[in-house]
Amino acid sequence: MLQGLKISSKTALRDLLAGITCALSFVPQGMGYAVVAGVSPVHGLYTGVFAPIIGTLLAGSSLMVITVTNELAVPTAGILATLGPQFSTKALFTLTMLIGVIQIILGVLKFGSLTRFISNCVMTGFISGVAILLIFGQLQKLTGYSGRQSGNVFVKTWDWLLHLNGIDLRTTLVGLLTIVAIILFQRTRLKAIAFVLALVIATAVVSLLHWNTVQLVGAIAKIPRGLPSLVLPDFRAIPVLFLDALSLAILGLSIASGVSQAYPEADGSIPDASHDFLAQGAANVVGGFLQGMPAGGSISRTATSVSAGAKTRWANIFAGLVLALFLMTIGRVAEIIPMAGLAGLLVYIGFSVMRLDRITRVWNTYAEERVAMISTFALTLLIPLHWAIFAGVAITLLLYVHASSAKVRLVRIVPGANGGFEEQPAPDRLPSHEVTALHAYGNAFFAAVATLEGVLPAVEGTKNAVVIFGLRGRECITTSGIVLLERFARKLHAGGNKLMLVGVEPRVRRELDLTGITRLIGTENVFESTANVGGPLNEALIAANEWVKRNSSE
Repeated sequence: MLQGLKISSKTALRDLLAGITCALSFVPQGMGYAVVAGVSPVHGLYTGVFAPIIGTLLAGSSLMVITVTNELAVPTAGILATLGPQFSTKALFTLTMLIGVIQIILGVLKFGSLTRFISNCVMTGFISGVAILLIFGQLQKLTGYSGRQSGNVFVKTWDWLLHLNGIDLRTTLVGLLTIVAIILFQRTRLKAIAFVLALVIATAVVSLLHWNTVQLVGAIAKIPRGLPSLVLPDFRAIPVLFLDALSLAILGLSIASGVSQAYPEADGSIPDASHDFLAQGAANVVGGFLQGMPAGGSISRTATSVSAGAKTRWANIFAGLVLALFLMTIGRVAEIIPMAGLAGLLVYIGFSVMRLDRITRVWNTYAEERVAMISTFALTLLIPLHWAIFAGVAITLLLYVHASSAKVRLVRIVPGANGGFEEQPAPDRLPSHEVTALHAYGNAFFAAVATLEGVLPAVEGTKNAVVIFGLRGRECITTSGIVLLERFARKLHAGGNKLMLVGVEPRVRRELDLTGITRLIGTENVFESTANVGGPLNEALIAANEWVKRNSSE
């Protein structure tokens, strides 16, 4: 990573401009995500200073921006809400620190490959559910209704619907104005700073028209001038927060893995996910002592940085430094931003991350993926958010096992034209005095083995026949598969028939030897895999036909 810090005159200016753009756009977004998490906006701003700098120094991905994300902010709010008043704001810092420690451990242990178990359909359902929660969660702030504060998002939304006469018209206009301004600026060359410009307009309208009923950021939090002071996390909260921190750590890493795949290196390579684990972990550990909140690889911030011209890691460093300069000079200006403007910004983000193209892509694939996406989406709305994605993974694995166990196809291999082989449907009953070569397509785990046994030809009444069963490409065989081979071999032997195995890989051969299958069917009937794809099958066919012919004459 250090070689990526060499600054070049060819890229320095573009990185600086990208850093400035990213820093300006993060001011409203960082404050907004902090509000989503239920904490002071200043913690979002502080995270935007150090997380991108520390993260880019260690990350394998040179373009990924590590900062506050919507996917982490929403579950953070739910976790903090369950702690009750006995824990102070320091519980936030403890959660952030714990997430970082776990991520560093996972990175050191090279657990980057774990993210592959979270499929695209699960992430699509999860992100769509988070978007719905984000939109509904901003309705009260968007319209100035200060009603019910307890309960989940849907309870609050129902209360809001029952009291539409309690909304503030001016606040609602400010929120809608912010959304419209963002949409319009997104269609211009100024789209990189559309959030900033929209909030400037909303702030100017409230200030010039003296709309005192519109709540400002300064009413809920003061933005101190300068950088964060050192704090100690609340170590009492560690036992309570550990499992929540573990789930958020893995969640953040999973989302970040999608960022590195979407924005590969200049040479097209995908960075090592374990390095990105370390980068996010270090950023969160430091955040725990500098009043930060959970951070991870941000898809939206990375997209903003790249679209603004970022070429190297220096873009992220410049972004953190510019935001630090903002806090040390004119950070108090953020206090006059209307809360309805931040709510409008978050509503726009909620709709933008709910990508219909990704939903459509999943919908047009396998039925199992549709079920996984819908299930994860529903669970995201119904159970604690940070557990929903893992429930989605469990559902995906169960659906995969079920689908794979049912998708087993057995074919018969016969000599074809030009000396090759052709596939035909496998016979329902094994013919006598013939050689039948079979090959099974599908998985070889225990559930699929039962399906395979159901489609094997019946052997009752068959005499003087040989079954050649292909195992080429099977790198291992389960105990269920061993039991199936043993049972099938004994059935064949009982009728005076024979079983041969072809294309046996070295590891499978060892497993057959150790479990006694080789002795059962005979060493001469096991043909190991070779570089010549059809070689072992040809050898087995010659030996099998000779055996059938010899037994017929006898």
